This record gives sequence, C-alpha cells and structure tokens, in this order.
Amino acid sequence: MQIFLMVLVSALMLSGPAQALSLKYVGETSIVTGAKFEHTTIGGLSGITYKDGILNAISDDKGRWGEPRIYQFEFKVNNKSMTLIPKSVKEVKGLPKEGRRKAFVDLEGLVQLPDGDFLISSEGNGDLKPRSMPRIFRAGAEGKWKSDISIPEKYLPESTGMQSKGVQNNGAFEGLTATADGKFVFACLEAPLTQDIDMETEASGVVVRMLKFEDRGAQRGYYSPVSEFAYKVDAYRDNQIGREIFRGVSEVLALSESKVIVLERGARLYGKGWKSTVSLYLADLSKATNTLPMVKLADHKYTPVEKVKLLDLETDLIKERGKKDVQNFEGLAIGPKLPDGRRTLLLMSDNNFSKNEVTELLVFAIEGE
Repeated sequence: MQIFLMVLVSALMLSGPAQALSLKYVGETSIVTGAKFEHTTIGGLSGITYKDGILNAISDDKGRWGEPRIYQFEFKVNNKSMTLIPKSVKEVKGLPKEGRRKAFVDLEGLVQLPDGDFLISSEGNGDLKPRSMPRIFRAGAEGKWKSDISIPEKYLPESTGMQSKGVQNNGAFEGLTATADGKFVFACLEAPLTQDIDMETEASGVVVRMLKFEDRGAQRGYYSPVSEFAYKVDAYRDNQIGREIFRGVSEVLALSESKVIVLERGARLYGKGWKSTVSLYLADLSKATNTLPMVKLADHKYTPVEKVKLLDLETDLIKERGKKDVQNFEGLAIGPKLPDGRRTLLLMSDNNFSKNEVTELLVFAIEGE
C-alpha cells in the first residue's frame, strides 16, 4: 500500500487559491557501495539535478577516492520500475589557487542552469590554516570553473585566529537550488552562523540563514544576493530508537520564487553509533523578514520562514519500506514525469563512502501543487 500524505498549504503562486500539495511514494533504487565507474568510486553524492533523462550528481569526495567530480546517470522511471545507469563522470577543475595552496573544495550543492552551466557550492574548511572559505561558483557543462558568486562578508570566517563570525566548519552551504528559469538561486546553511549560535536554545531548534540571489546579467557579475531569510529547524525529537543530538538543513529545492522544499537531516544516537533522521518541509518565504542587513540575528526582531511538514522518513514510510534504516539523504531534484503525467520528486542519499551506508534514490509523485 502506498502512502498518501496531504498537507494544506498556500498556493505556489501567491495570488492563487489555496491548494493541497502531496507526496506519494513510488519506489526506489540504489547503488552498491564501492561501485566503480571510469576508475572512480561512486559515492558521496550530496547534490543532484535532473534534465532530459540525465541525473547529475556531485560527489563530496575531498580527494581520498578521486578528484572533485560530477557523475551523469541515465535515469528512467515507470511507476515502480526504474533504472539508474552511470553514463559519464566529469572532473570539477580550474579553480584559482587559494594563495599558494590548491583550492580546497567540499562540494555539496548542485544546480544546472538553463544554458547547461552548473552552480556548485563548497563548504570550505575551517581547520586549514589559513581557513578555506565557503564558496558558490559557476562551472561549464564539462565542470571547468568560470567564476565565483559574491557572498556577504558576514558568512566568511576570519582567515586565521579565533573565529567570531561566519559559517561553522562543515555547516555551510549544504543546500543549493534555483528556480526553473534560473533567475533566482537559493543557498541555505546547514547550521547557524557563528554569530547566531545560541547553545541554550539549540535543542529547541536552531535558526539557519537562507540566501536568495538574483541573476543581474553578465555585465553585473552573474548572481547577486538580494535578500535573506531565517529558517528555524525543528527541535530535537527523541524516540524509542535513541536521542537526537543534531539537526540541520542538508538541501533545498525551489518550487517558485517564494516556495521551497527543505530537507532537514539529523543524527540520532543508537547503541555505540548513530542513525540518520530525515524530514521534508514546504517553506513559504513570502511573509518572512529580509534578514540580509542583520549581522547577528539576536540583535534584531524578525519573522522566520513559515513551514509545514510534508514527510518524516522515520515514521511515514514504514508500510512502503519496512524498517529499513533512514540513510544520509542530501540530494533533492524535480525528476521526470510518470506515464500518467505527474511530476516526480527525487531524494538521494550520500553514503559517505562507508560500507555501513547506502546510496539510495527514492522517488515520489508530486500531486496537487
């Protein structure tokens, strides 16, 4: 029996009537951990896009199993039948040096623009000396760097010494998406900016920043930040499996200029290890305060993004998937249409190149949007 989740939300177009957006589980496929393709190990797939039968997936491999790269898969789905076949792999290359050092990248987000170029986000590395900064850059269809997008100063940590501002290490731009026409791009942090950290309220839900960029044309430097929103992550939730100890945003997917699907991913203690927690939300940015001028959120009053839960992978897919462990899902994309005309939502996991984790691709039908 397939699950049918209905959530009443505002229309995607602000002037339209209220509609119901729902996700209906269709099926899934997976890639065997350790699978090889063209002398690389497939894994670490942390951001995906889909267009014309091709699923692009960026690997967050930081050099242990190969160079930074984008995989291309042929992907087909027909009701519950689906195929995911590797077709090619392209190196992400040509980034300028960081001083005398080769550019460090921890690739997390991937957007394919209408002209075929990619936008890619990198979390940087706060452990390096000097620190490697987070970045969002444009690359050609073959993966060669073209230019960086300007990021507000408050997102950049000090290059050396004690950090008092900017992104937390391994908590930067995990989420990256664009509207279908490529005019607007959204980049979301996984964790709060350093200046927004509040340890006393962490368990009740941290607040992360979501940047909105607009295409101002090549003469003005491609994309420029135009607004920013505060997104409150859900509070930690303990259950019979264990205690949740972390929760952040690992991906975003734009449905329009003001509606975004948000993937919250967390970690739950389990025995001597941990298990992932994953939920999807529909976020409405239209009534949220523009926080772009705010260096530290605590110094201001603001209205956060409105959100409604769509799906909890721990509890809502038991009939469809049994008691399978929830994997480390990090990728979202609008996929191909089903034979009956419905669009699909693709959800992919990052296996961290671990023998204990799996690369899975879940497919949902989108209805009522």
